[in-house]
Amino acid sequence: MLAAEYGSSVAQLLHRHGYGPGHSVSARAVSEGVWQKCPSCDYVGAPASIANHAKKAHPAAIGEQAQGAER
Repeated sequence: MLAAEYGSSVAQLLHRHGYGPGHSVSARAVSEGVWQKCPSCDYVGAPASIANHAKKAHPAAIGEQAQGAER
């Protein structure tokens, strides 16, 4: 379907469904609770993606959280 209807372009699919610079599909996913925002930055994604992102981008914050949980 993507190839036939939208020229194999996810960007075209999103545009035709009303998403674009003024209407973010990511913001909608967060507002509907499907995705989450990283507590340390503006990264958004599924819960598993947030966990992987945090390990790579914020390892010090992860270590501090683990130490706080041990106390």
